[in-house]
Amino acid sequence: MKLTYWVCICLDDSKSYNIRAKTRREAKAQRTENGEDRFSSPRKVTVNYDNAFDLIYQTLGEGGIEEGNAFPLDD
Repeated sequence: MKLTYWVCICLDDSKSYNIRAKTRREAKAQRTENGEDRFSSPRKVTVNYDNAFDLIYQTLGEGGIEEGNAFPLDD
């Protein structure tokens, strides 16, 4: 299975403050609302997983899902 979402990386604080959204449009809106200077442009993240347990394992495992390596897209 595959999960796709959009992330704007928080540039001035912990990655726990990254913006995550279902759509690029929603991520861009949240970035505008929270300060474009504080967050990167939206990046697409795709996670392949076998089942719900595998998804949780990838998310909570050491290093988690590496959003920083997500493919950057132009605005």
